[in-house]
Amino acid sequence: MKQLITDVLVVGGGTAGAVAAIGAAEEGAKVILVERDGVLGGVGVRGGIHYYYYGSMGGTQTNIDYSTRSVAKHMGGKSRGFHPEAKGLVLSERVRELGIEVVYDAVVADVVMHGKQVAGVIVETDREKVEILAKVTIDSTGDGDVAYLAGAEFTQGREWDGATHTYSLAPRYIDPRGVLQYKNFDIGWVISTDPRDVSRAYRAGRQYAWRGQEDPSNTHYTVIGPQLGIREGRIILGEYVLHQDDMLHDKRFDDVVMRCFSHHDTHTYDYANESDFTQIYIPILGFRKIPFGGDVPYRCFVPRQIDGLLIGCRALSQDHDCSMTLRMQRDMQKVGEVVGVAAALSVQQQTLPRNVSIPDLQHKLIARGVLQESDLQRESEPWMVFEAETKEHRRDLLLEEDQTRHVEFLIDYLGGGEEDIALWWIWQLGDICAPSLLEALPYAQGKKLRGIALGLGLIRHPSSVPLLANVFRSRDAEKKPDPLTCSEERWLAALILLKQQGNPIVASDVIEALFKERKSTTVLYMLHYLVAVAEQLTDQQKARLEQAIGQLLQDPELGDDYFVKGSHGITPTKGECSSMRWGIEITAGYLLGRIGGDGLQVLRTYMQDRRGYARTAAAMMTARLSEAKGAVQA
Repeated sequence: MKQLITDVLVVGGGTAGAVAAIGAAEEGAKVILVERDGVLGGVGVRGGIHYYYYGSMGGTQTNIDYSTRSVAKHMGGKSRGFHPEAKGLVLSERVRELGIEVVYDAVVADVVMHGKQVAGVIVETDREKVEILAKVTIDSTGDGDVAYLAGAEFTQGREWDGATHTYSLAPRYIDPRGVLQYKNFDIGWVISTDPRDVSRAYRAGRQYAWRGQEDPSNTHYTVIGPQLGIREGRIILGEYVLHQDDMLHDKRFDDVVMRCFSHHDTHTYDYANESDFTQIYIPILGFRKIPFGGDVPYRCFVPRQIDGLLIGCRALSQDHDCSMTLRMQRDMQKVGEVVGVAAALSVQQQTLPRNVSIPDLQHKLIARGVLQESDLQRESEPWMVFEAETKEHRRDLLLEEDQTRHVEFLIDYLGGGEEDIALWWIWQLGDICAPSLLEALPYAQGKKLRGIALGLGLIRHPSSVPLLANVFRSRDAEKKPDPLTCSEERWLAALILLKQQGNPIVASDVIEALFKERKSTTVLYMLHYLVAVAEQLTDQQKARLEQAIGQLLQDPELGDDYFVKGSHGITPTKGECSSMRWGIEITAGYLLGRIGGDGLQVLRTYMQDRRGYARTAAAMMTARLSEAKGAVQA
């Protein structure tokens, strides 16, 4: 077997990986870069998304972008954002200038391990296997493939059903002005680590390139995405798991190595299947489009119990919610630069990546423009503020020893135009808000009363239960659903909070509503509520629920009203790949199993489904039912 030896090995030459290799080489390391494709640059070059959406600026990407604009002038025509082919050329040229050896059209087959330390990888090309040994390996595969093969802990997808962020296969076209454009619309779901499902996803992407009234005679594409736009895969558990509320509170970290910036850019609409955090943050509070950012600590790049390896891609250590934010191209380029510089420093200091000098690393990153000197010294500045206050005022209020005045300040906003900000802080402050909320309760009416009910519900206070039940039964629709913020009507907000408390007070109401309700997202909220209270249902309620589910599953158009995201007014994909029937039926099957019905019959059908995400969800529900049955028997 052919053998190569280097200081730093970067596996994956995409958005982060190409910059990781450049960063390591610029810091003096000998670098080998392995890429499965024949071009560097990833989603911006091959995936068709040649435009920066949010993300933080700074670092070597500034030079790359400048060179890309210069080269693009000689490419002919203009491009929205950056010219993808120009960027690919710039990356390739910079890699050549730095003497980086690139192994194209190669995939990792195995990892070379010395105990718990990664010593390199074995890659396969069309011609041969190659063993590449390195002092430090960087996993920039996107899905954490190297870390996975090394035995690292990981998560994948959301906790409920394992589904990951929806994907795209963006076609490019020339608009009437002669500008290269792309259409970034979602196709559906995919398990990016399942080759069978990836193959299906490519076929679906090409099948739905033309949608609505479009066809090849009236819509001309220059190319239909040669690379899937995958937004989420494995997430490798590192020495620290970054959470979205770390960023929302602007939590400071002593080992900060970069900052990121975006919003909670999930493309989902089935929020009932998302985490409790996301169900509050978006359907109840409507915060999807609020921008925020924060520190990313070095520990997020260091996998637990695995040495010699750094995670340099979207698989870095964060939770599912946070990964909706920390995934933008600019931020991923910073991720690459951070781990590239860290890997070179590890080689220079002759120490493991986890043991590099953080001050030395920060000094290098400041010199390169990835960090600012102020990032090491500044105070936290929470992002959620009222229009009439500053971040400093908000921070000072949070630092007060007695929070009574603060809570009363928040209650004043309930029922008004900035109620959602007040509810956020009540949720964050928790139980200390209860006395003031209860004191205000007897004097509240109308919107104020509803606001107090929601506030008490957010802190899971039992006195909220009858109040929330009234909001639910009134079908309070004062806050209209917004396709941009994805907020829901207040009666659904009440149902979410009752579910999170596991209280069955409106169970009969929900069961009866299921006989008629067919809006996919609302049906899912109802099913999830009933899952949460299943053990508390009476025999009569269970029998009635079985009837409702039976009628629901017989609807031939069930789930077909659901659609996946189409950006900037683009016609969304419609069809089997975007229908929510799978999610509704699998959840209903699980619920049937929980109340003693034959839910396994529904789940078995999906265990054989050709869609990997449906098979995964069905397997998870089947396992849960088995665990529940075992617990009862025990």
